[in-house]
Amino acid sequence: MRLSLNNSKKEFVPDHHKFTPDFNSVIFIVIWNSLGFFFIEFIMAYLIKQVLSYPATSLGLFFIFITLGGLISSSFIGYLTDRFSKRILVMIGSFGRGLSYFGLYISIIFQSLTGMYISAFLLGLGAHIFWNPLDTIISEKSSKYYRSSAFGKRRLALGIGMVLGTIIGFTVFSLANAFTPLNNFIIYSAIPIYGIANFYAGIQFSRKVDETKKFEYPINVNNLNSSLENQEPLTRKASKTPSVRIYLIGIILLFTGLFLSAINVGFYRPYIQPFVLEHINSDAGLVAWFYLPTSIVGSLLAPKLGTIADKVNPYLAISLASFSGGIVTWLIINSANLWMFGILLVIDQTIMLTTGFVMVNVLSRVSIKHRGKIFGLITFFESIGMIIGPFLGGILYDINAQTPFIISIIVEWSLISFFIFGIRILNPYLVESIEDFNQ
Repeated sequence: MRLSLNNSKKEFVPDHHKFTPDFNSVIFIVIWNSLGFFFIEFIMAYLIKQVLSYPATSLGLFFIFITLGGLISSSFIGYLTDRFSKRILVMIGSFGRGLSYFGLYISIIFQSLTGMYISAFLLGLGAHIFWNPLDTIISEKSSKYYRSSAFGKRRLALGIGMVLGTIIGFTVFSLANAFTPLNNFIIYSAIPIYGIANFYAGIQFSRKVDETKKFEYPINVNNLNSSLENQEPLTRKASKTPSVRIYLIGIILLFTGLFLSAINVGFYRPYIQPFVLEHINSDAGLVAWFYLPTSIVGSLLAPKLGTIADKVNPYLAISLASFSGGIVTWLIINSANLWMFGILLVIDQTIMLTTGFVMVNVLSRVSIKHRGKIFGLITFFESIGMIIGPFLGGILYDINAQTPFIISIIVEWSLISFFIFGIRILNPYLVESIEDFNQ
């Protein structure tokens, strides 16, 4: 395993050696922006597949339109992030998401599938305009030694927002169904609340966050923690000059892995909920409450998972996570009851989070000057994958409900080599290099 960690007692490292003073203000916006994440995903899958009785491909198209919007914005947002005010871009993205929620609400009331698709497209467009500059700011306001921890905090804030939004959404949904079951205007009235929250978040972010404040490494922190030994300036150059051919091979392997992984996630992820409703339990409200712990547990563990991802050998982490993730997916589709399903889904989410933190740690250190473009390129490839995945998965799901999940397991195991060899080739040439992963 990596890590030149000694056996001495771990000493406390203050936050100002990890993040900038205004880092929490950056993270705070995520709570407001993520209020509708879980409720929207769950309610749209339920509405399209169960209430309106459209085929699985129609449900897949909803998520494809979200991704298509992200694909278009990712083609230019990386360039804008490196050239223009990231704070303003985050605000624009937040406003775009808010408008899309209002469009979605109106489309639901009139049961317009076309309107839902248009709103989904706008949601994806605004989401990627929001996340790309925000992730760049998070990277700039955190130490390279605690980069995964920084994104773990982001995930915690996202989880808190999802939990609060889910409680609001399903409380309104349940009460409205009990007292006014035919009034869609009230049943789905939590959705415009999420839109207003996005407007508020964008305004607050633009007022409180100073994007010019970037993390500065302490001159001497050796007495604080051995893991911070030999910290260097942020503008440090890579330890070696890479051969263009070798560097391209590493980049191609890594981004091919990300692309295929995105296809794989889109291949099965949108169909977990319909599978559960059709094969385990048909009570949508009950299934929703078993889904919720996935967000709660994963979010509470996120900072700790981020800390682990900062220290663990990435090759080992990716290998174990991918292998165990495939096994968990197999167990999920063979669950006999909701309790087993809920537990397995929490484990699956934890595995995905850990792998994600490891990957973002590596990718955020590929370049400093072009960090926004790197995040934009990642989003671009993942967006293409998430367009292809749900479409193919929907076709196969209508043929046999288990087929998308079985194929995803095979693909997940096959991608381990792409990530391991890609990271291994690129590691010596990372601009923000830490220690060699093999030490």
